[in-house]
Amino acid sequence: MAEEFHTRYVKGGFAVADEIVLSTSPTTRIVFRPAIHKDAGVRGELVRQKIGSDGSWKDINEVDFRRLPADCGVMIELDSEATGLLFQKLQQLYKVQSQGVAFGDQKYLVAKEDEVLLINDQRKAKAIGELLSQGHSTEVWEALVASDPDLASRLAAAQIQLDRQDAIRRFERALRDHRDEELKWQKFFEAHPWMLQSAFSAAVFQLAGETYVGGKKPIGRQGKGGVATDFLFADASTKSFAVVEIKTPGTRLIGKVYRGDAGSGLDNETYSVSDEVSGSVIQTRNQVAVAVEDFHAVIDKGFEGLNRVHPKGVLIIGDLGTLDARQEASFNQFRHGLYSLTVITFDELLRRLCILYDVELEEVQAKRLARDL
Repeated sequence: MAEEFHTRYVKGGFAVADEIVLSTSPTTRIVFRPAIHKDAGVRGELVRQKIGSDGSWKDINEVDFRRLPADCGVMIELDSEATGLLFQKLQQLYKVQSQGVAFGDQKYLVAKEDEVLLINDQRKAKAIGELLSQGHSTEVWEALVASDPDLASRLAAAQIQLDRQDAIRRFERALRDHRDEELKWQKFFEAHPWMLQSAFSAAVFQLAGETYVGGKKPIGRQGKGGVATDFLFADASTKSFAVVEIKTPGTRLIGKVYRGDAGSGLDNETYSVSDEVSGSVIQTRNQVAVAVEDFHAVIDKGFEGLNRVHPKGVLIIGDLGTLDARQEASFNQFRHGLYSLTVITFDELLRRLCILYDVELEEVQAKRLARDL
């Protein structure tokens, strides 16, 4: 079940909250008794208790510090686990305090570490509790939307964010483990079309996965020579179509050295792009050209409202991390001179997604851990 706690309003903007058990042994335990004030923040009592003969917990070390001699004191030790728990609970209590101290007896559910939700009726509590502990069944969502549509929208957005962050981490692992499997990448992006949207400089939305765009000759029963693109998109502003062609992270980007000496690092060290890159660029441009030529006969019939005024193309290919500085410079010189065609590498797409969705890559985390150790 979802984590919950309660508050009870006392007076003057002051409320007490549930007792928090920080650590327990067979005979003793340490608890924190919190209180919340609308202006003064969070305060409380740290108490060491002992179990009584009746099985209930009794306060011990009830000492009036005002009457203690100057050289006396009482020590209550908290281990790291108890200290962490206290810190977590204080964060939640301060979150409640920042929202204002509510009158009466109130119940709160912890939706995530930085979000504490006030639950003021049992129907809403049940709906959210089931949602947080069991998943997103149709019945739970219907109950939640009926009781609090705004909360349902916020929780749905949070879940989408978490799902996308998880998919981005799987992207990173696939970049390492499936470098030459084009079919796997086709299926991966079919499952996550929102990733391809970030490859564009304009807002776009996906129309279809692998799509025939034209070019078939009347040869045989099914025709021959047709052209297809891996993904078909539409520009949200101009309503023109866009094609996306994907290769693999393992595709070679650079060919032989063209001028200068390989590895010299001098400014005259330049490279031609690989046959795979030049061929893929021509392939993608050909998809756009054929789609424009056969637009009314093919795409226009299948996707109403599109036009061919400003068509675009995107090619996702290779891994920039495989190049040295001079090779990367040559690759950039080549692709930056292309018109209405974006060439982006798989690792560049991954970095864009990490920035957009606030994801730290596992490789970065591993390097940081190694450094700290």
